[in-house]
Amino acid sequence: MGKKINLFLLTIFFVLFSLSTLVLAVDCPVPDTGQTKCYDNDSEITCPQPGEPFYGQDAQHPCNPQSYTTLSGGIMVQDNVTGLVWENKTDDSSIHDKDNIYTWQNAQDVFIATLNSQNFGGYSDWRLPTVNELASIVDRGKYFPSIDTTYFPNTMSDYYWSSNTLTFYTYYAWSTHFFAGGVNNIDKLLNQYVRAVRGGQSSTSFIDNGDGTITDIVTGLMWQKDTAMGTYTWEQALSYCEDLTLAEHDDWRLPNINELQSLVDYGRNYPSIDTTYFPNTMSDYYWSSTTIPLYPYQDLNHAWSVLFIHGNVGEYNKSVSNPNVRAVRGGQCGSLDTSTTTIVASTTSTIQPCPTEQLYGEHSEETETLRYFRDNIMSQTPEGQEIIKLYYEWSPTIVKAMEEDETIKEQVKEMIDISLKLIKVEDN
Repeated sequence: MGKKINLFLLTIFFVLFSLSTLVLAVDCPVPDTGQTKCYDNDSEITCPQPGEPFYGQDAQHPCNPQSYTTLSGGIMVQDNVTGLVWENKTDDSSIHDKDNIYTWQNAQDVFIATLNSQNFGGYSDWRLPTVNELASIVDRGKYFPSIDTTYFPNTMSDYYWSSNTLTFYTYYAWSTHFFAGGVNNIDKLLNQYVRAVRGGQSSTSFIDNGDGTITDIVTGLMWQKDTAMGTYTWEQALSYCEDLTLAEHDDWRLPNINELQSLVDYGRNYPSIDTTYFPNTMSDYYWSSTTIPLYPYQDLNHAWSVLFIHGNVGEYNKSVSNPNVRAVRGGQCGSLDTSTTTIVASTTSTIQPCPTEQLYGEHSEETETLRYFRDNIMSQTPEGQEIIKLYYEWSPTIVKAMEEDETIKEQVKEMIDISLKLIKVEDN
């Protein structure tokens, strides 16, 4: 691709016209953390009302509640939010036994290789999860272990390997600790637990909206581009985001820990984020809206934070005013409007069906081709970004019309087919 990019820009509108995943159903929505209770600096409280202290914390902005389906009699579990399929652990001395531990390399060369050679569950594309994928099944309303044990029994309250290597020191890899959900780097020669996953991998793809905001078109979240001036206690961070008006939007909030971690680029350090889009990010701690509910093991005076040196996820005392703040809005919590009209995010999660997936299938060649072009070609040019912005404004009307009129749905299919042919011609 690249010989006739201008021709692509003239035709891509038809592609974007059909891809309602961009706004109303994102490619990789961020699962909810599972936290349903509210807290002040040291105890559980009745969830506050707008304007009251500690309003705006994790439990008050539920988005994409965690949802799972057991498969093949329970040997696998599908995450209904991300679409990922996970291996379940057993207590039977098999390759799936909960007590099996591996070095990082053996986790791939022995454990994953065995699953694939045995065609476990009828599949041979099992792999180690990325660090974000692994953290996505942490239930931060639980601990010891911090996961829904109804669907994930036999989970150990310990570290599980991810596929991500620590870039500045490659003898270490990232792991998620399922006692509470922390994310740290561990020596690859140590023996740790492993859980296999299969399914598509997604990465961030940003657009600079030119108004002090950045949109991640993969998660559907809109971010404050600049780090807020100064540093904050946890209560101050919640208040700052709830009171913020930016780019004519007033529905900003402090991100939960899953949303905040989605910004981490584990291929970067000092800071571990794409500084092309977030240029003044501090190599320091940033607050999330998620409390660490470890009482009675630990007081309720800590919240989850991300250290943007390398990307560690850990605790920080709520009363200390050292961490930084970056606000978020939209995403799976509600409509991510980029026009000048403020849309207040809904507190419920309504995910619209993707017409491309309905017509061709979620992981079809057609769907993946369109996604690749959108994320890797369109978003890389100013002209393409402008067309994507237009799509954001038109998408709700388009989706509604498709749902109500079968003829329009057929017309959209014709547009997709034409666009696919043009892309293939250009590619040749």
